[in-house]
Amino acid sequence: MGLMDWIREGITGQKICPIEHLEAYKRLGEQVYSLHVELAGSQSPRSLAFVQAARSLQTMADALIGDALDGNQPKPVPIITHDQADVWYGALPDIMVAARQESAFANSARMALPVTLGKQLEGPQPCPEQHLAGLRRAAGDMEELLKLDIDLARAEGERYKEAILLYEEARTRRQAGDSIVGTISNGRRVSAESHEEAEEQYWIALSNFILIAQGLKDPELLKRGPGNLNANRNRPANKTCKLDSRDIWKVTSELAIRDINRSGERAQAIEDLNEHWELFVETPVEREYETTVEELLAKGMIKEDSYWYCCPFPSVYRVNSPYVHVLGREIPRGHVFVYEYGDDGEPGKFITQASFQAADSRKYCED
Repeated sequence: MGLMDWIREGITGQKICPIEHLEAYKRLGEQVYSLHVELAGSQSPRSLAFVQAARSLQTMADALIGDALDGNQPKPVPIITHDQADVWYGALPDIMVAARQESAFANSARMALPVTLGKQLEGPQPCPEQHLAGLRRAAGDMEELLKLDIDLARAEGERYKEAILLYEEARTRRQAGDSIVGTISNGRRVSAESHEEAEEQYWIALSNFILIAQGLKDPELLKRGPGNLNANRNRPANKTCKLDSRDIWKVTSELAIRDINRSGERAQAIEDLNEHWELFVETPVEREYETTVEELLAKGMIKEDSYWYCCPFPSVYRVNSPYVHVLGREIPRGHVFVYEYGDDGEPGKFITQASFQAADSRKYCED
């Protein structure tokens, strides 16, 4: 980087990507296309899922940096845009290796499926308009990439149910982000919170789109979820959380453990927890919830308030900050929320309201 580029970056918050860097990005994109052609006839759903993960990241990264890739002269983009594109492009080689390994020998890849976006990079606040525009392009391109396959999948609705439902959520999230960004693009001033809301809506949409792309090739991925697929094996694009632990108390509130021990219910609780985790079917929703909660706790935006009365007795949280976003819901200060894990492998549900009535006991299987 030259001195003037360094000064410009510090003043404007924009980064000019060296031409050789942009050319490397282009070559990676060409390799993804070649991989798609090479493995188009593969009979391995897992191999094809890896190919779709690579195509998704390449599509999103290309759209994010936009016309900075065009022409002989690199164009500046916000630093957060450049860094996020670097992460997405940087993940491609490992995913392409996994695709070829799976095509050669089943279950040979060291990377887990499904590939997820992981944690969003922290950028300046409010989110730069140019970055929002890049996220808008990325979400739009991903919706277009998947539209035909989704239309075909609707003919086998039950088989692709999870992918179709995620697609409906993703395109709704994209539309929500578009409505905010459209207001900004028309020159109207909006709050910093609106910038952040648009960024969050696009991120949820993109997180869903990359899962949908893989689920359309291997529908079982979205039914089992990432926690049951080679968990903890070289997952560069997946963020670990407490669900990866083998501890049966992994999501149980410390307050609940204290009350269970005091009430002489430990043996009953252990029996129920063992049964719960044996039948538990993880989905991306639980992982998103648990990682979001960990981040909000670390920032002091929420605090543990109590615990849920049903096994596995998860923590109930109260909002400390003006508001937080959890699983696409905006929760205001003072309100409480919890994720109620389903019984016997059934889906769980997210619950939030102004307050919960205190239970006088804990609910076990035979209750």
